[in-house]
Amino acid sequence: MATSVPRPPAHAALVVRSLPSASAEEREKILEDVEYNVFAFPAGLLTCDFLSDSGTSAMTDVQWAALVRGDESYGRNWGYYCLLDAFRDIFERGTNRHNVMDKVLAGKTDVAFYQTKLLVSSKGGFVNGGRHQLERPNFFILPQGRCAETLLFSTMSAMIAEGYGSHLEHDKPAAIISNGFFDTTGANAAVAGFNLQTFTQPGLTDPFPSALIGVKNNFKGNLDLAATKAYLEANPGKVSMILVTITNNWAAAQPVSMANIRGAASLAKFHSIPLFLDACRFAENAYFIQRYEDGYADKSIADIVQEMFSYAEGFTISLKKDGLANMGGVLCFRDQGLFAQRYEGIGMLLKERQILCYGNDSYGGMSGRDLMAASAGLYQVTDQAYLCHRITQVQSFAQKLQANGVAVLSPPGGHAVYLDMDQFFFGCNRKLEDFAAVGFTIELIKKYGIRAAEAGPFGWAYDLKPIEERSKIPNLVRFAVPRHVYSDEHIDYTVAAIKDLYERRHTVPNAVITRGKHMKLRHFSAGLKPVAVDQAINDSFLGEASRQLRHLSTATGQDAAAAEELIQALALVTGEWGKTAVPKQLDTTRWTSSVSNDGSAVEYSVSIDQGTGKAELRFLTEAQPLENSWAHLVEAALRANQDIGKSYPSIVSLERFDAIRDLFLPPSSRREMKLAAWHSCAWSTSKGPQWKIYLDPCAAGKESATQTAREAFSRLGLDTGWRLIEGLLGPNDHVIYFSLDLASNTEEARVKVYIAHGGADATSRAVVAEVAQKHASICPDADAFEIQRFFAAMAGDEFGRDNSSNRRKSLFSCFAFSGKTGERPVGTVHFPVDAYAADDAEVKRRVDGYLIDVGASVAARERYAMVLAAAQRRPLSDGRGIHAWVSLKQRAGGKMDNTLYLCPEMFGPRGAF
Repeated sequence: MATSVPRPPAHAALVVRSLPSASAEEREKILEDVEYNVFAFPAGLLTCDFLSDSGTSAMTDVQWAALVRGDESYGRNWGYYCLLDAFRDIFERGTNRHNVMDKVLAGKTDVAFYQTKLLVSSKGGFVNGGRHQLERPNFFILPQGRCAETLLFSTMSAMIAEGYGSHLEHDKPAAIISNGFFDTTGANAAVAGFNLQTFTQPGLTDPFPSALIGVKNNFKGNLDLAATKAYLEANPGKVSMILVTITNNWAAAQPVSMANIRGAASLAKFHSIPLFLDACRFAENAYFIQRYEDGYADKSIADIVQEMFSYAEGFTISLKKDGLANMGGVLCFRDQGLFAQRYEGIGMLLKERQILCYGNDSYGGMSGRDLMAASAGLYQVTDQAYLCHRITQVQSFAQKLQANGVAVLSPPGGHAVYLDMDQFFFGCNRKLEDFAAVGFTIELIKKYGIRAAEAGPFGWAYDLKPIEERSKIPNLVRFAVPRHVYSDEHIDYTVAAIKDLYERRHTVPNAVITRGKHMKLRHFSAGLKPVAVDQAINDSFLGEASRQLRHLSTATGQDAAAAEELIQALALVTGEWGKTAVPKQLDTTRWTSSVSNDGSAVEYSVSIDQGTGKAELRFLTEAQPLENSWAHLVEAALRANQDIGKSYPSIVSLERFDAIRDLFLPPSSRREMKLAAWHSCAWSTSKGPQWKIYLDPCAAGKESATQTAREAFSRLGLDTGWRLIEGLLGPNDHVIYFSLDLASNTEEARVKVYIAHGGADATSRAVVAEVAQKHASICPDADAFEIQRFFAAMAGDEFGRDNSSNRRKSLFSCFAFSGKTGERPVGTVHFPVDAYAADDAEVKRRVDGYLIDVGASVAARERYAMVLAAAQRRPLSDGRGIHAWVSLKQRAGGKMDNTLYLCPEMFGPRGAF
């Protein structure tokens, strides 16, 4: 039976640490003192520290008990034996564990126990025992994982240079293939002289449906087996190792499937190359396999771990991750396996270097206390309840960010949440070399005392990489979650802080490197400096509008070719005016276009299908004259019309416009005219650009608008359609716009008339009900209930209030007629949302709420969020005006579209009412 009760907690906190209190100003001063390097910021002054999950775990009470039983003897302390047998239990024995550590913890050891349990000779696995560990050492304790990497790669490199390893060309760097080298792993291998080849499964940053998080996982951390196979075949004898990182820390903590590990082992065996695992987060990877890979749901974590490692010749591990320890690392390889055969005698060389650099092989640089804590941690980290809590906490963190509009790499991985910084700064014109993600991490510490790590262009030295390698570098910020440390309160605080920076992302600084640009692993110690972003528009009208159109094109799912088509269309109609620079302030002494809220003579609109989320992008513009007069405005409009006809002769016809031109552009102008002509262009995948012209029915005077529209409908053969419209017009209804598709296909070409309703109050219940009923009476697909629900949602708390004295905008209706629709129109209702909301944040809340209420698809809601992000250039709460109008169109079969009319805000947001 289903229940709403969540899973029970996996642990209780018994010791707490008070957190410091520091102001943003104090943290900023310290940031300056440490050259804005987040690694150098004092941890004691942070509220939440997500820099790393390495060594930052809170140990369990069992580990603390084990720590007290630590033996600090120099030679063969009992922690050494406990760790050796813990490795056999965890990585080789599956569910058939011996658990000899229990006796050591209880102090119940004696001579017989040593002889029968700790000193037993064993061979053939990852941990030789008794004399075999002396004769053929294959297990090496080290202070941490990178020490294991250094020991392994440096020793291999030295032996390759002496002719070991079966390499064809010993004078050239041997290659190591991996699904992803983390920073220190790659650095250690490169320093040792290896040629690194990273083949991560394609699709790391591909979108993943949020509804499937926790339900499905496509193992984005996998090794690209096809690329690996191709490289091996093209480079015989040149690859020394295949290294599979589990989970893939380079690829946003994404898991690796058992099938992929098995496939990598098969390739390695076929080419006689040892397969190693970077096993830092092996337990988390095993949980993902159990949870999401076919055939493993009924297998225990212990059995899954055993199978994973059965395919490997060796592995390195940092016990600071999935050892739940604060210190420790291990290197081990299979006794008498392929690796040992190719590098004969390497065990003794490794032991010599271990002793020389780190200490006696009994402790390898670790204290006896740490050996005991790590041994206990290996058992606890493979506990089912712990792993479920661990993975679920990270998953919940990611989902809370997504729910607040922040893009994360999805599905979330095991130990960390990774912000997708390309999406975070979408629409902000940041280049990868701007290191904006570093600026984000600096702001996060300064404002909120939260530390995270950039894992993108700065950390991976994008600016120093060859062009062909740059495309492989993701643009991420990592929030590595320490184990057993943070509660939901910490996570919620962090989510709120990230959300705040996201909402004002346009002001988040970039960063420049002031020192250490060419250092290896420069992110640990380079000097940096935040650089404020210039938000001024330093471009022409066409240039700035083209920038916004490109972003909107991406947001609506168009390809680059479609975006360029729209930009060329915009360039055509803006002409010479489009090339003029955008002034710092709107020149009110000239003609001020009413196309958009801010007078910038261009507006964007995006229609979104509530069901599919598919979108159509359009622009609306008014051709502007270089000379300030009505006659020149009309001339500019007619010139744009002719240019459109000449440029698109196969799809554009001006015949219908010519038939009604004299009605809307008479020789003598009237002062109350709002426009000469506006031009709109939408892009259709099947039809290409679709042009439309908007005209002012008040050309002969406001009192003649109805008569003008009637005559236009008559000349266009739509007398019956007009009679329907005129039958709806009440005393407070006014014909406000007339539009015409400039299409050569007269069957599909539409004629539209726009009606303003209800005087100056768009929130009147009576007006809303009346408009809904009017649509239902003449539009076959109109539903009065849906129209009223839409208007109520867009009005928000204003709905039902008396706003008539405030002289705000009216509701609009649009009725579209064509040969296809026959005598009955397609109706659309428009709500002037900018006039009834304090700011755009409030508008977004209303639109989001409406889409949820009507059951719009997740794709539609996500599309809206992307479109808004593409259009905005400031925090939504800083004013109103990005959203100008929101409309609802109902189609056959109950399908509904919403169109957002978006202001470019080249001259800033609108003020208060």
